[in-house]
Amino acid sequence: MASLLSVGVIVPTGAFAERAALIRRALASILSQEGVNAVPVVVVNGPNRCPELVRELGSDPRVRLIEIPQAGIPGALSAGRDAMQCEWFSSLDDDDLYLPDALATRVQALRARPECGAVVTNGYVRGHGVERLHVPDMQRVARDPLKALTEGNWLLPGSWMCRTESVGSGLFHRMPRMLECTYLALQLVLHCRPCFLDRPTVVWNTDTPGSASKSRDYRIGHVEALEQLLQLPLPPDTRRWLMASRTSARHERADFHLREKALLQAWPWHIRTLTSRGGWRHAPFMLRLLLAALRR
Repeated sequence: MASLLSVGVIVPTGAFAERAALIRRALASILSQEGVNAVPVVVVNGPNRCPELVRELGSDPRVRLIEIPQAGIPGALSAGRDAMQCEWFSSLDDDDLYLPDALATRVQALRARPECGAVVTNGYVRGHGVERLHVPDMQRVARDPLKALTEGNWLLPGSWMCRTESVGSGLFHRMPRMLECTYLALQLVLHCRPCFLDRPTVVWNTDTPGSASKSRDYRIGHVEALEQLLQLPLPPDTRRWLMASRTSARHERADFHLREKALLQAWPWHIRTLTSRGGWRHAPFMLRLLLAALRR
């Protein structure tokens, strides 16, 4: 009997004790994949890991464990890619899960399209008792991925797979700490000629306690991430969209600091907003700042 094709799956995790059950669930969804030999590459990142959980992960012979000191998805994906020994690789957040046959479906798609360096599938978004299909019209995305991206991010964490030879670890070195999926979607389109499958293969959970996306740093860090995205070699329409997004992010940063009553931080961000593309639309926000200053 022919041996199964090996697929590496990078699982970035802080290995927090309160997420142990979620990590086990994510790994179970990888290891139960049929039609391929799924190899979880668990990258424990950051200083606040649970030693007992790390020992548990390291004692599983089916799991390849890597530990790095710095926290964050980009460093974890980069370390996982550096260690990748499989012809194909993907990733999965530690609180998400693959649907049955997810990896075999992606491998089949890439083997049928040798000109493509990556494949992107659909998925389900699940949270607060509701589940919905992420991309209503994947054919529209396939026709013009960059235009579709300006209307909504079609790339879920864990919904993609790459040929390992098509993507080096340098791609993840340049990934911002926020808006990782937007960055990866842009890079896949720019460099990997992805194909798109209108088949759900992953479940993205949005209501997991303790997720990095719920942190204060994440909420105010979009400006810096957008600055990094604007350094990519983008077509004019995509660049204009990102510049408009940066203007909105600057305004949201000013509003966030105002709600924190940190006026000395809110004012500079409002000025940056006004001097940005389309920033004049946020001019009325100055009245809120002035009223807040008068109340002090």
